[in-house]
Amino acid sequence: MSAALNRKLGEAHKRLQKGDVAGAQVLCQEVLARAPQNPDALGMFGLTHLMTGRAREAVDPFERALCAAPRHPMALENLGLAHLMLGEFAEAERPLRSAAGLPGATALSFMRLGAAILHQGRHAEAVDTLSRALELDPRNADIHLNLGQAADLMGDPALARRHFETALQLNPDHADAMYNLGVLSLGQDQLDAARGWFERAIGQSPQHVDAHVNLGIALQKAERLDAALASFKRALELNPELAQARSNAANVFMLQGKPEVAREEYLTALRTLPGLIEAREGLAAAAFALGRFKEAIANWRDVVRAEPNNGRAVSALADALLEVGELAEAESTARRALELDATAVSPYSVLAEIHLVRGELDRAVGTFETAVEHTGASSMLGKLTFGLRRLCEWDKWRTTWPRLASALECSAAVVTPFSLLCEPTTPAQQLAYTRGWCETHLKTVMPGNAIVEHAARTDRRLRIGYLSSDFYEHAVAYLVAEVLELHDREHFEVTAYSYGPDDHSPMHARLRAACEHCVDLAREPDDLAARRIQDDQLDILIDLKGHTMGARTSLLARRLCPIQVNWLGYPGTMGAAFMDYIIADHFLIAPAQESAYAERVLRMPHCYQPNDRQRAVAPTLARSQYGLPDDAFVFCCFNQAYKITPDVFAVWMRLMHTTPASVLWLLEDNRWATSNLKAAAAVHGILPDRLIFAPKVPLALHLARYRAADLALDTFPYTSHTTASDALWCDCLLVALCGDTFAGRVSGSILSACGLPDLIAYSLADYERLVLRIATDTVFRASLRTKLAANRLNTPLFDSLKFTRDLETIYRDLADKVRG
Repeated sequence: MSAALNRKLGEAHKRLQKGDVAGAQVLCQEVLARAPQNPDALGMFGLTHLMTGRAREAVDPFERALCAAPRHPMALENLGLAHLMLGEFAEAERPLRSAAGLPGATALSFMRLGAAILHQGRHAEAVDTLSRALELDPRNADIHLNLGQAADLMGDPALARRHFETALQLNPDHADAMYNLGVLSLGQDQLDAARGWFERAIGQSPQHVDAHVNLGIALQKAERLDAALASFKRALELNPELAQARSNAANVFMLQGKPEVAREEYLTALRTLPGLIEAREGLAAAAFALGRFKEAIANWRDVVRAEPNNGRAVSALADALLEVGELAEAESTARRALELDATAVSPYSVLAEIHLVRGELDRAVGTFETAVEHTGASSMLGKLTFGLRRLCEWDKWRTTWPRLASALECSAAVVTPFSLLCEPTTPAQQLAYTRGWCETHLKTVMPGNAIVEHAARTDRRLRIGYLSSDFYEHAVAYLVAEVLELHDREHFEVTAYSYGPDDHSPMHARLRAACEHCVDLAREPDDLAARRIQDDQLDILIDLKGHTMGARTSLLARRLCPIQVNWLGYPGTMGAAFMDYIIADHFLIAPAQESAYAERVLRMPHCYQPNDRQRAVAPTLARSQYGLPDDAFVFCCFNQAYKITPDVFAVWMRLMHTTPASVLWLLEDNRWATSNLKAAAAVHGILPDRLIFAPKVPLALHLARYRAADLALDTFPYTSHTTASDALWCDCLLVALCGDTFAGRVSGSILSACGLPDLIAYSLADYERLVLRIATDTVFRASLRTKLAANRLNTPLFDSLKFTRDLETIYRDLADKVRG
């Protein structure tokens, strides 16, 4: 090469040293135009690309330089560095190994070779190579940094910390040493220390993207979500293509109760880096939280394909499959999850739910027993306890309930609040537990309970929405049907939001006709269903489900309406800040008990429960056709089996001893409860044949049965609700036993509204005495029957029109408060 070109190349080198990369690049191009194979010019030209962050463009000139001079030290070294910057560690190792093999190889060559080996997982070999680099340059902070990273990967955090601290002593401004000390602290959950190191690294190097990301992780773990999100956003400002930071930001949005936003962020992260498994998992979780179960299934399947032994993902896939009714695949997937981790809780729950759907109640309870044995999980203990209630398996229940009662004080993930209604709990205990349950189970969808504000409307009708899955042949539908029909259309616009089945029944058709609008949300994911309700700009949204089975409380947690009311479907507090009011009456909730309800209490003038005067009652058959003796005194209780408790059942058995010519007529809930109740009767000395079980039949036929009975008996602490008003509607006397909870006072409220307070007992002993008097004193019983016949159509309980107008008064008052 000519002397002029050599001078030009020398000038390029000087400019590069002074930081004039652009000038050096122009001079290199001029030299290469005349000497295109000159290895020094090619090497320097490649270096200009490296110095401007264009590692990919640097590879070609370095490789061309090595074609001309295969042992060119600078080209070998910097080709390896380019591949390191690109994350191509195997490609980096080849030129760096050659560079380290040259006579007089520098410590830098060994350090970079060690880094390439380290990132390929050959930790011991990397340490040997890095140690050689340290021998050549003992005071090189970067070598200590790499040795610290190797020690950390080899499971020696103490040695790693010493190397990082040494690096920082050698170079107090070393941002990467600060960053790695932060990573070590983060791994040991020393969150304050980690945050301090990351902040120091950022102070030294404001564009240190990884420090911003890990600072966000530390802040997230410390539950400083807004600050964590700010850190992730700063990282994304520095590098919008950083999928990891975007996935982390999405995690924060999930924790903030913004699954819609999280879902979009996960999708964006995956468009950038489709193989980012944690973003795929996050997307599946967000989709599940939104009720987008098919989308969740597709993404969980992708995760499981990539990581077949990811037990968490396999278990979550089983959950999602159960939600869409894919029972066979859900079962096999849950069993696979248990193969991976026999102590995982969720797969047991999935298997038990599948048994319940199939009507295999005994197998479901057996699965819960196995789950308790293998996991010790209080949530499984809670489900087992309620399952034993359903089976009337009282000996086992007596063992599990005390354990469950203790667990309730420590955890809010033990059992659904509904399951506690049939257990001996106080209103205050129910409130405390239910509040915790909502905070635990609904935190991912609660947007801070902000009040929704709608644009001003000119129409003068109040928009009322009723939200339920029970708009079909269901007890709630039987109660509310006539109210919906009687609403004043001139002043109220009524919408039913249904997320339950269309059973094509007359009741479903009747309810659709009763409402001005009927919106089917059954197949809508939560985000779309919520948007649909919000777009209707309701004045008041009435939830008819509460915490009962199948409820979509997650919709209400999004605060869909300025006024959200808990009514009728759930006899207790919902324990949630997003529910504003509960409709009760003066009997149900005394003023002194209001503190046991998260909602503000609204009171109907008489009874909170509506009734349908249009319900048909079929002709009553002869007793023999129901399997009843013609000359017996017939006690009846058509409540579900889980409401029957050993204490109340023992009273019933004593009453049957005292009234030998009596039978007990119960609802045939499930065959295991039937068998267990008969066995319990035998233990009490009552012939099992004196317990007669009524099969489930259509409502009109069922109501007719009350007229074949002599006296209806209440359960406790979960009393008769729809069954109480059914009995009175059909002229059957009911004796109520009342306590302090909402569920324990409904039957008393119903009797009070029917003008029959004399049929309410407040202790088990008084309940037994009252039932016995009615059963044995024919004059007293006749007087009560006469009173019931006179009151039935002349007291507020069955005055549907007045009930509806009173309810509308409550709605108007609520709307007036909001409108100011």
